[in-house]
Amino acid sequence: MICLKDVSLGYGRDVVVKNVDFMLSKGDFVALVGANGVGKSTLINTLVGILEPITGKVLLEFQTKRKNPFNDIGFSPQDQIMDWYINVYDNIIQGPVLAGFPRKEAAKNCKKMIELLDITEISSSPVDHISGGQQQRVQIARELAKDPQIYILDEPTTGLDVETSERLFSFLKKRSRQGALILVSSHDLTLLENYADKLIFLDNGEQKYFGYLNDFLNGETSLREKYLKERGKHHGSKKF
Repeated sequence: MICLKDVSLGYGRDVVVKNVDFMLSKGDFVALVGANGVGKSTLINTLVGILEPITGKVLLEFQTKRKNPFNDIGFSPQDQIMDWYINVYDNIIQGPVLAGFPRKEAAKNCKKMIELLDITEISSSPVDHISGGQQQRVQIARELAKDPQIYILDEPTTGLDVETSERLFSFLKKRSRQGALILVSSHDLTLLENYADKLIFLDNGEQKYFGYLNDFLNGETSLREKYLKERGKHHGSKKF
């Protein structure tokens, strides 16, 4: 469970997003949306402990058998974070190995995620010899290979083609049906609508909506019009 109660987020005393108030539970697939610069990454960085909330509390509660509870969270930020001195395969297998998986099981998870993200052909390549989009796939694959209970992905479709994006989101939907909690920030709103069941909408420095995605889309509000305008900006793009 992730619970935020009357939270303000930002840097130092500078508030970026206020009135953040929601509770996410096992099995939720949640879309985090809003225009560029509205504070989506700030919210995500607060959820994973990179930033402290300015006011209010951020509570993550879940049962885990792992020595480090953070290993039950699969977190992929917008910027690539990886070991630049080893190859693709070794970067990915670090995820499950450091999360406590036996080597044989870690290798099995690693192979599955390499296939899912379509990076088999570059698995032996040094990560500083591949493109930014391929590096994004490596980072996501490493986090997915940990088989976490909570997935927090910030703009995961950046640099991914349509087919790979669909395959990734299908996998995430399957995990949510198995009880995992999924939170995804993306400008690919059409794709999100096909998979997410809940929506957090940030606008003008505030959380303006939290609830079921279908209820939001079927409502006739000015906020919905802003959402549709944002969707129109990115519709048909392969990179977001």
